[in-house]
Formats: sequence, C-alpha cells, structure tokens
Amino acid sequence: METVAKRTEKEIEEFKADQQQYNQEEDHRIHILHLSDIHLETESQAWKYRMQLETDLKNELNVKRLEYLVISGDIANHSTEEEYKAAFVLVDGLVRRFGLDAGRVVIVPGSHDLNWDISEEAYPFVPKRKLPTVLDEQLTIPAGEVGALVRDDSLYQNRFEHFSTQFYKKVYRGKEYPLDYAEQFMIIERPEDKMLFLALNSCWQIDHHFRQRAGINMDALSRALDRLQDEKYDDWLKIAVWHHPVTGKERMKNDEFLELLSVRKFQICMHGHIHEAIECFHKYDDRRGIHIIGAGTFGAPSEEQVTGIPLQYNLLTFDSDERTITVNTRKKEKPDGAWSADARWRNKNRPDPFYVINLG
Repeated sequence: METVAKRTEKEIEEFKADQQQYNQEEDHRIHILHLSDIHLETESQAWKYRMQLETDLKNELNVKRLEYLVISGDIANHSTEEEYKAAFVLVDGLVRRFGLDAGRVVIVPGSHDLNWDISEEAYPFVPKRKLPTVLDEQLTIPAGEVGALVRDDSLYQNRFEHFSTQFYKKVYRGKEYPLDYAEQFMIIERPEDKMLFLALNSCWQIDHHFRQRAGINMDALSRALDRLQDEKYDDWLKIAVWHHPVTGKERMKNDEFLELLSVRKFQICMHGHIHEAIECFHKYDDRRGIHIIGAGTFGAPSEEQVTGIPLQYNLLTFDSDERTITVNTRKKEKPDGAWSADARWRNKNRPDPFYVINLG
C-alpha cells in the first residue's frame, strides 16, 4: 500500500507540473496525436504503452501539450470488458498528462471493436422449412441443406455494446455510442482553433462472418453534413476520421462519399486498419481534394503486423499561419523498446521521418 501511495503522490506532482506547462503559451501550432489499431488486452499493456509514448512525445519530440487525440479504431483486440477497462487507463492517462478533455478526443470503432460472440448470437438457426422462398444474402449465413442462420437485427446492433458502455461512455462522460447506424457519427467543433472533426463508423456492416463489408453509412453522413451547412465553417480545417482505408486492396467499396466531403471542403481524412502508415490524395477537381493520412498499428501482436513494418504512430502538427500540416511518423521495432523516427518518406535513398501537407 505504501508503494501505491507513493506512486500516486508522485503522479499528482507530475500532473501539477504538467498543468504549469499547459498554462504557458508555447506557439500557435496545434498538435494532433494519431493512434490506431492499439489492440489492447491488459492493463499492464496500457501502463507500458502510455509510459513509452509519453517518453517519446516529451523527450524526443519536445511535445508538452497536445491539442487533440485521434484514435481511428481497433482500440481493443476482442471487444471485451477487460480490454476496454485497459483502454480507458491508456486514454485517461494521456488526457490527464497532455492537457486534453473529452471535447478534444476523437474516437471511432474498428473491426476489432465489435464483439464476435454477440455477433454470432444475433444469427439464430432457422430450419429450411421455415425459411422464406428468397433469402437476402446480406442477412443470412448458409448452413447446408438443413437451413440457414438468419440475422436478428434487434440483437445484431448490440455487437458494439461493449465498445459503447465500457469505453466510449467513460471517455465521453456518460454519452453512449449510438446503436442506430444512422446516428453513428460525432461532430467535434472547436471555434477557438477553427477546426472541426467528423467521426464516422466504417464497420457498421461488419460482423464475425462478413468481415469485408467496410463502408460509410450514407444516412449517418447525410445527417452529419446537414448539420454543417453553416457558412461559418468555410475557412475551418475540417478533418474526417474512420477506420478503413479508401485505397488499396482492403479499401472501402463505397468511396463515392469522398466527393461529398470534398465539396464540403474537408481537407484531411485519417484512418488505420492496414497496420502501415500511408499518405495519399483523393482529387475531386482542380481546386478540391482530400489528403489521406493512414496510421500504422500502435500495438498489434507480432503475428498481425505487416511483414517488415514496425509498430507506428503519427504526430500531426498544424501550423495555422503557414496552412501546413507536418506528419511525423514514429516507429517501435520491439514491443518493449523505445519509439524513434521512422524515415520512410520522399527520397528512397535519403528518406525523411516526416512529410508536409500544404493546405493552400
């Protein structure tokens, strides 16, 4: 008990010291920490991950305060209550140490944030004689000649329940994640920074059987954009966040929604899922387009990492005067090792550990 008490006293003193740093005006730049595919399982992992990350941000990148934390899905590994308890330890620690609050945290679910057990229970077996003449392939799983597993939508929505009640609700102080797909979006607007985040669920059609049905729910997107009609947002930096990529073999199938975001002058989208940091650009016309920033995996088990790609995270620095975003990519070669610069951009013979996006 004495050790715990001493540790608690030490952390309180560190929090006070951090608070003094937060109150000191640094510069006009805005720092956005982008984590993805954390795949947390235990609280011991959460403490270790936070310590390693905090050390890198403060000692190596000289970041004393963060303006935003973005987590683009796969917070847990199997969407269990224990994993989300650990995830909250990580997020709450970062919020406290870097001067954040719930209004500066952006979280979306990933495919590992829906519970497979609950998903399976939502497909009860129906014998062949009770099946309709025409089966909806989107709602059924064949079970041979004897019948099929038919989705019960009232149970199906609950596969996000653990994510909602054990994590999301704690981060956002009592606000649960909507089970209605059309309401699965969140808008965070910060007038003092002239920045807006739109969080969307690209996993709303995914389950234990249909694992490739990534996409954006157009009802949710329409409702979100309807709330952003005000012209006051025209000169704001608008960032959209979801889990799945819009390029490559694992991309979402309905990428047409990028046109709507481009027309509404969104300039950045952030995602994860593929366990590799990427940068690309979706061009809508000669004046508009979206810069795509993909974060690698922050903590996936070695068997789930892309061959030759280390653990990664991104730190974005927005210079509002220059209208640029610098994306620093960090890497960790060993799970218990330290983070370092991940030089992989631009010149292949002399790569840089960062790239710069000019927003014009």
